[in-house]
Amino acid sequence: MKTGPWRIFLTLLVLLGGMQAWAQNQTLDGKKHGPWKVRYEGSTVLRYEGTFDRGIPVGTFTHYHPNGTKRAVMVFRGQTQVCYVQEYAENNVRIAEGKYSAPGVKDSTWRVYDLNGKLLNIETYAGGALDGVYQTFYPNGKVVETGTMRADAKTGTWIRFTETGDKLRSAEYQDDLPHGLWVEYDETGRIALRGEYQLGLREGKWLEFSEGKASKGTWYHEGRITKEVEY
Repeated sequence: MKTGPWRIFLTLLVLLGGMQAWAQNQTLDGKKHGPWKVRYEGSTVLRYEGTFDRGIPVGTFTHYHPNGTKRAVMVFRGQTQVCYVQEYAENNVRIAEGKYSAPGVKDSTWRVYDLNGKLLNIETYAGGALDGVYQTFYPNGKVVETGTMRADAKTGTWIRFTETGDKLRSAEYQDDLPHGLWVEYDETGRIALRGEYQLGLREGKWLEFSEGKASKGTWYHEGRITKEVEY
């Protein structure tokens, strides 16, 4: 009996479908290998898709939210597991981008955005810890605060600004605590308050200013007031 062309076509479709299924979600020596597509449990929605080389992710991986929108796109550098990632909210707005030096270990510069796509933070990482320049931003793009992190802690000079870009405060930190000179400014840019911290506690003479002139002096020891003088 002759086989009609439509039967041959259907047979090819079945074979091709079977080959595609066979090519996905395979293992080699007990490790994920080749193209993989994984769905949320009890759902037809993809959780992620990408390609493995003996258990190591390679190329581009795309992860999805349970509603089916893109959650993250990860582009791997060869077999190093170093990857550049862009993360997205459920409304498909990019909310973060940066680099992983190993699974779950942030490295180098990361940018964080709000749900409208506006820049919130610039963060610098080394080995998964905040280490380097750290900046936060107002919705208008102006810097809120800028400084340096070491091992997840504020260190050195941190400067804070108003929404219009005027300097509001300059402060020294050590191990995430105010330590050293602390200066606040008024709306005209003149000093409004000046003093020093010692590991989070006010110490020594603090001066308050009015219209650029000292108006009050307050002395501290280990955070406690020992003397006050009006000028």
